[in-house]
Amino acid sequence: MKDKRLIKLKWVEHHKFRDMAKARMATNALKWLFSKPGATKDAPRQMMNALDIAGRLGPDAVFAGMAAAQTPGDIGDKLIVGGTDFLMSGIPGLAAGRATNSGLVDQMASIGGAYASMPVSDMILRGKDKMGGGQGLSPYERLGLEQQTQMQEDITQQVMQAYGLLPGTRDQYFSDPSTGMMAG
Repeated sequence: MKDKRLIKLKWVEHHKFRDMAKARMATNALKWLFSKPGATKDAPRQMMNALDIAGRLGPDAVFAGMAAAQTPGDIGDKLIVGGTDFLMSGIPGLAAGRATNSGLVDQMASIGGAYASMPVSDMILRGKDKMGGGQGLSPYERLGLEQQTQMQEDITQQVMQAYGLLPGTRDQYFSDPSTGMMAG
């Protein structure tokens, strides 16, 4: 019995230290990500201040907000698109800019991340729609389907009206080609 407790205690300690090591690695990665580029021997890791972070992530946040605002659908759809865009443009932009000490590389990686976020957010939105009992369509696909259906109904209505198949329409009366007057 004592051996089992000792083994369990060692297992718990091992996993606790392993989890602590993972947390330490994540903390170091975030410190590296949010440290200013161009480290010197005196200041190997000088952290960015709020203005630096706003300057690096501000454009990502603005464009993610624009993508969210332009997305049809409910607030959940907008949050998914905006959040996915911001995370997938901001983090690679910060990492690439930090690794190369280049603002241009930061911007290019942010643009690449924004484009890469589009199919990811579409996949998440399709899953959300499917889980909600829908057909598994993204908001744009759903909007396109609605517009196609509306256009089909409009065309059917116009054709029926043109052939006088709708009661009470003026096209039931044909115009006399010689006078241009309506004949009944």
